[in-house]
Amino acid sequence: MSGYFVKAGKHAILLGCLFAAVQGLQARSTSFDEDTAIVRGLLDEEGGNYARALPIFLQLYDRTGKTEYLIHAARLGMGVKGAQKRLIARLRSWLRRHPKATPVHQEAVRLLVILYARNGALDRAYRTAKRWLSKSTDPKDLILAATLDVDLKHYKEAVNLLESAYGKTLDEKTLLQIATLEDHYLHNPEAAITLLESHLRMHPQSDPLIYERLIGLYARQKRFDKVLDLYRQMYDRYPSEALKQKIIKLALYQRDFEALTKFLQRHPGNERLLYSLYKEQKRYGKALALAKRLYAQTHQPRWLAEEAILLYEEAKAQKRVTPNVLQKFRALFDRALKEGADDSLYLNYYGYTLIDHGLDIDRGIALVRRALTQQPNNPYYLDSLAWGLYKKGECARAKKVMEKVVAAGEIKEPEIEMHRKKIERCAQHSVK
Repeated sequence: MSGYFVKAGKHAILLGCLFAAVQGLQARSTSFDEDTAIVRGLLDEEGGNYARALPIFLQLYDRTGKTEYLIHAARLGMGVKGAQKRLIARLRSWLRRHPKATPVHQEAVRLLVILYARNGALDRAYRTAKRWLSKSTDPKDLILAATLDVDLKHYKEAVNLLESAYGKTLDEKTLLQIATLEDHYLHNPEAAITLLESHLRMHPQSDPLIYERLIGLYARQKRFDKVLDLYRQMYDRYPSEALKQKIIKLALYQRDFEALTKFLQRHPGNERLLYSLYKEQKRYGKALALAKRLYAQTHQPRWLAEEAILLYEEAKAQKRVTPNVLQKFRALFDRALKEGADDSLYLNYYGYTLIDHGLDIDRGIALVRRALTQQPNNPYYLDSLAWGLYKKGECARAKKVMEKVVAAGEIKEPEIEMHRKKIERCAQHSVK
């Protein structure tokens, strides 16, 4: 049964069998028995009694000379108070006798470096790591050596080692460590950006942490176009409502309406915002189709009013406001009002259009007055009322209303300025 079976010791069934074997062995002999010692050590280890297991494995090493027992003892000793110095001496002695680099040798070096560091001997740990680990082909060795470089503030050396490890594994945790060192300690955010960008180009399914780290670097430089692009790439792979809202807010802040429109077209759920974007971009056909769909879904009369407005605005843009267009416009608005649309915006829009085209000035004025009950000082609604009174020939009254518009300081639009001039001329002629 002689041999090393540490991994087997992790299994309770095997340990139970071995425990029974120990009792039998103890009954036969009180002299040192390797198998018995192994089982005792494993049972203590399984029970969490590392302080009692440690000397058993050291004794196994001393009696047999098998390196695996020393390695196991060193691992156990990490959690045993006061054991580090004794283990350091054993490992140093072993390394002097085994200078050839082998997997077992490298594990002994790693444990010695860790024990040095935990015992506060950073210089010894660093020298040992530089001698045995820095030129290793095993990424674990390179990362351990880099950790010591960071502790000693050798940040450039740490980056070089971590880059070697990353090149062998493409490990994203290592990548983030390099980015942090380049950015925070070497004050070279562009190097971190280049590294992260390159990784994402080759591995778009990377952990969201990679995206977030690069987003943070771009945001700090106020390169919001890059931030927005990364958010969209990230959403394509890891969609969430929170991420979608970030994209929407940033795109609106950037006034990148075209890109936001394309994003919302691909990812439904924000149809009202998409509708507003269609209107902003004067994409009347798309907006009309969406307004009709929203009315069919919600039966809210506002979408009938929106459809009427779009129909009229599209015709006006094309300079084709025909009687047929106006007839459809009125039918849609009348239906919207009948179904309960009562927003001042719609009341004023419909009323002003009736006035401006001379379709039904009295009704137009009545609708504008209804809008003014909701917003009595709205200068645009007051302009509509003044224009309606002007159209009826009541120029003096129209001038008094227009004076409120002027007092509000809203005379910025050419159409309102045109109304003011015509009303003033009309009022002057009326006095004469």
